[in-house]
Amino acid sequence: MVKGQLPDEGPARLGPVAVPAGRLIAGCGGTGHVAWATVDPVPESGRVWAALSGLHRQTGLVPIHLDSTDEDLGRPSDGGEFLVLEPEDPREADRLDVGAVLENLWRGSVWADEDDPEAMQRWAPFTLQWPGLAAPGPAPLTPAEWQHALDVGLPRIRAAHRLAPEARIALVAASRPADVLAVIGWGGLINQPASSLLPLTGVLRSWEDRFGARLIDIGDDSLRLLVKRPPRTLAAAQRLAAEQVVLADDCIDGARDVPDIAARLVNAPIWTFWWD
Repeated sequence: MVKGQLPDEGPARLGPVAVPAGRLIAGCGGTGHVAWATVDPVPESGRVWAALSGLHRQTGLVPIHLDSTDEDLGRPSDGGEFLVLEPEDPREADRLDVGAVLENLWRGSVWADEDDPEAMQRWAPFTLQWPGLAAPGPAPLTPAEWQHALDVGLPRIRAAHRLAPEARIALVAASRPADVLAVIGWGGLINQPASSLLPLTGVLRSWEDRFGARLIDIGDDSLRLLVKRPPRTLAAAQRLAAEQVVLADDCIDGARDVPDIAARLVNAPIWTFWWD
């Protein structure tokens, strides 16, 4: 794959895809430009994202939607830094054992409830023992389901969070969507005890491999993933919910416990995450 080169400021064209005017975005700590982002929301942004994604092997650029409201189109459009952590080399995530990362988070979370049977219902059907990584998703979405998620599902979720239904598009020089957060120094974990993006990068890589879950939307403190192979049974969704509940403050549809998350994950083509 070619090494990605960010476009110059102004309109851009990548192969057959024309993109409206954008600006270069500086990383934190004087690290240079880490992204290029359109100034305004892009019409049919989901379809443009899909077309740009299909060109990744030729361009080396990963497209990402950036959240914006109707009233305030966000920091990239006014020239400010919206990335508040120093970029990290995503290749460092190669050293991580994702299962061990999630198991440590599980044990650190569940121990506080172990003497409270009612509180332990948050982790049901699991107990103190980490259940292990969920098996890969077995069946892909149909092309119609995938397109519906892009055209209808994502705009509906954005509208529910008072975001513009069409998104601005950023381009990031990265090997895969899961690496984007580390490359740009995304600030969504700034309030977390350990703000390194590498553990999250490792988990996103694992979900990308197991479920075809591609990072598609980025907000200041929220993420959305478009998922090709979601879990199809409640049992499979429960194992995945155990991974998600310890990773973010809110997961799909604002759920905060394993039973609620699992019920929402069955056949779900879009996963959402939020950090305080």
